[in-house]
Amino acid sequence: MKGLGQVFKAITSAMIGVGKKEDLAKDFARTEKQGPWPYIIVGLIMTFAFIGLIIVVVKLVLP
Repeated sequence: MKGLGQVFKAITSAMIGVGKKEDLAKDFARTEKQGPWPYIIVGLIMTFAFIGLIIVVVKLVLP
């Protein structure tokens, strides 16, 4: 479960454009061991969640 939390942290920091070089190096090392699929899947889930949130906010604001 710790690994999944790290993936969410990495994707979130990438989405908002902040991060440390040390964390980036850890992410690349983890990707070489596990492969890119956890990052791809979590990235897609978070992207769809963000788009859904934007749609909900727009529907609430506009009559």
